[in-house]
Amino acid sequence: MATVETGGGAILRAGGGWSRVLNSRGGRFITEIFEGADEALAAFEAVEPGLVSNGFQTLDWLTVLYEELAPARKAMPRLVVVTEQASGDVALLLPLVVAKEGMLRIASFADLGVSDYGGPILGPVRLTDRRAIRCVWRSVRSAMHDIDLIRFERMPAEIGGRPNPLITRLGVSPALRSGTELFLTDAPDAFPRGIGKKYRKEVERCHRLWQKEPTPRFYRATTAEEIAHVYLALEEQRARRFAALHGKNILDEPAYGSFYERLAIDGSDAGLSTLFALEANGEIVATLFGIVHDGAFTRLAISTGGEEWSHLSPGRLVVIEAMKYFAARGVRRFDMGIGEHPLARGFGAKPVPLYDLVVPMDGIALPRALLHALKGHFRGKRARGPQPV
Repeated sequence: MATVETGGGAILRAGGGWSRVLNSRGGRFITEIFEGADEALAAFEAVEPGLVSNGFQTLDWLTVLYEELAPARKAMPRLVVVTEQASGDVALLLPLVVAKEGMLRIASFADLGVSDYGGPILGPVRLTDRRAIRCVWRSVRSAMHDIDLIRFERMPAEIGGRPNPLITRLGVSPALRSGTELFLTDAPDAFPRGIGKKYRKEVERCHRLWQKEPTPRFYRATTAEEIAHVYLALEEQRARRFAALHGKNILDEPAYGSFYERLAIDGSDAGLSTLFALEANGEIVATLFGIVHDGAFTRLAISTGGEEWSHLSPGRLVVIEAMKYFAARGVRRFDMGIGEHPLARGFGAKPVPLYDLVVPMDGIALPRALLHALKGHFRGKRARGPQPV
């Protein structure tokens, strides 16, 4: 049993022998690096109170990702912890994975194809002035001397209502895709604020048709039996859809299937994940799977029962019923995730600009960084972000 002390004074105990902890000291901030799933998660848990993050950077999400996906993808979990030397308080955390791509050793947010958004985890130390942000970033880069390329993708401009300090760094550019979110009305029906009259009438028509079916039912799966039953329906419905489209279903890959299944079970117990089912005549005709964090629901997957139920538009119905469920519980921000989704357009969802930060740490990574910057330049013509300082 080993003992590790973070710059904030937290004592960590990690079994099995802890891997190297790098310290970058000097100036106002201290940067420490914890490698491996056990050490990274233990360090995160030790400083977790008072942190602000996106739903994809919570301890519960990262636990499943680091333990299920990272080994399968040959990616090394890494947590970067930056603390203020004088106070010992956390400034920010960076939940990362490190992997080889060709000849490059790349550090990126812990995404591995399942996280819509990246971003730093913000601590009690408010990074609002330019000098503090520069000091933090200099300290991080100094500690990451074993990396060829830093690639932080799909960061929002704000995290938990606070400015994201990383989008002010040199190397930031608009991301390839944006997020999509909508806000629910205060009315009992909880319709999105941007929904058009014509689309609303169509939703109401489908709702009446659904109510005429024998035993119409909408529910959130909460017990182990319900979660297993609804998740199996989600898997089967997605498999049929992707087979019909001759597309690639991510759930067919064992590591990803295990990740989402564990997230549905463990995440529900932790209050992170939610799995909904819409039934008609005793059959599940649609499912909705997502995570809840900081007053917002973010969609991960949606599935429907196929052509025989298309007259009900079950995808729309399960989303609307989920909105009613959340609105009654004070959750009024509904995030449809990255990219274009037909339901998002119909409900009047608004785009959320996202940003990438790509920084070469040595000459071998410079061409990759320049190519990314060039693509970002053209994307920036339609979405100008904050300028580097």
